[in-house]
Amino acid sequence: MEKFLQTLLVIHIAAGSAALLSGIAAIIFKKGKKGHNLSGKMYYWSMLIIGITAFGIAIPKGNMFLLMIGGFSTYMTLTGYRFLQFRRNQGLKFGFWDYVFIVTGFVTLIIPTLYFTQVGWHKIGGFGVVFVVFGLMLAGMLLGDLRIGRKLTTYPRAWFLNMHISRMMGAFIATCTAFLVQNWHTDPVFIAWLLPTVVFTPVIIYYQRKYKVSSSQLKAKTVVGKY
Repeated sequence: MEKFLQTLLVIHIAAGSAALLSGIAAIIFKKGKKGHNLSGKMYYWSMLIIGITAFGIAIPKGNMFLLMIGGFSTYMTLTGYRFLQFRRNQGLKFGFWDYVFIVTGFVTLIIPTLYFTQVGWHKIGGFGVVFVVFGLMLAGMLLGDLRIGRKLTTYPRAWFLNMHISRMMGAFIATCTAFLVQNWHTDPVFIAWLLPTVVFTPVIIYYQRKYKVSSSQLKAKTVVGKY
């Protein structure tokens, strides 16, 4: 088992490095162009490998940090790509796998909550603040996606593009967070946890404004906008 976990860890680190590099490239390259598409695909698959190996490492070792970050980043990666699919083909419906993603997201939120409640929240110090922040973000995202699924056909193409960028950037923030937490010990601990969110949130806001969708567009069922 130990050798298996060591192998998973090596794969996890390699995928993490690839995700950071390809993620930066995807941000820099112009959206819709070859460079962005290639780096985006590399980023997507690297992130999925990170998620799979994170679960494989976290569950046997009881590492709640890795489980939470792995679930958070994997959910955003999967739904980020899913929103791109919805944009490209508005005939797609919110289906079985979308609900599987949401249920899995709730599981990765509930398990650490039960664990911390059992061991005592006072024993985890500054990590409790971090968990509450990320937990509320993930819970809000999951509930929001359930609402989105019920009225999927009412959203224009530009809105799906906005969501695609936001989710992929969110997953990138989670990856940067994991990298910092493992390699940079801060006092208080939540500085390393929240710094990537503070740094990259303005980038998300920039793209949200760039591909902003008006309220009148959201009410329309016509295809609006371009990549």
